[in-house]
Amino acid sequence: MDKFFNDVEEIKEELKELERLNQSLKRSHEKSKTLYHANTFKDLRSTMDADVALTLKKTKLIKFKLEALERSNDANRNLPGCGAGSSSDRTRTNVVNGLKKNLKDYMDSFSELRHQINSEYRETVQRRYFTVTGENPDDETVDLLISTGESENFLRKAIQEQGRGRIEDTINEIKERHSAVKELEKNLKELYKS
Repeated sequence: MDKFFNDVEEIKEELKELERLNQSLKRSHEKSKTLYHANTFKDLRSTMDADVALTLKKTKLIKFKLEALERSNDANRNLPGCGAGSSSDRTRTNVVNGLKKNLKDYMDSFSELRHQINSEYRETVQRRYFTVTGENPDDETVDLLISTGESENFLRKAIQEQGRGRIEDTINEIKERHSAVKELEKNLKELYKS
């Protein structure tokens, strides 16, 4: 049983790291809302991408360790006095199920963050569209602007037509945000699937 509980403690430490990464991503996302220079945003995006990559790695490791614990539980059932329904088996099964639930909760939290990022990006595109055209876009228009990447080109054309300054900084910032949202969404979807 000592090895089992040592393995459980290792998984708990990995789960704590997932929580830390989740909090880091949330803080970075909040910080991204206040950044308006493409280079600064790009640096923050690199940090967020690294956190997502580490999260994917940790998640796969935790799943592997949980599967190993389940195999260990199956093998333990063959020992005298440790069969199915024994107190040892119930304890081991409950502990593994609790760890699985914790992992699922963290994955749900990452999924909620992905939805929040998408929703806020949609709102940003809607605001910019309204700023340029004076009309509220319908969902189809917003989806088209996001899926084609036209949200940055649309604003660029409008700014050039208006003759406003700092065009390139604004466009680069928008492109970086678009790229970051797409990459984060892809990685967080992959994380949720794994």
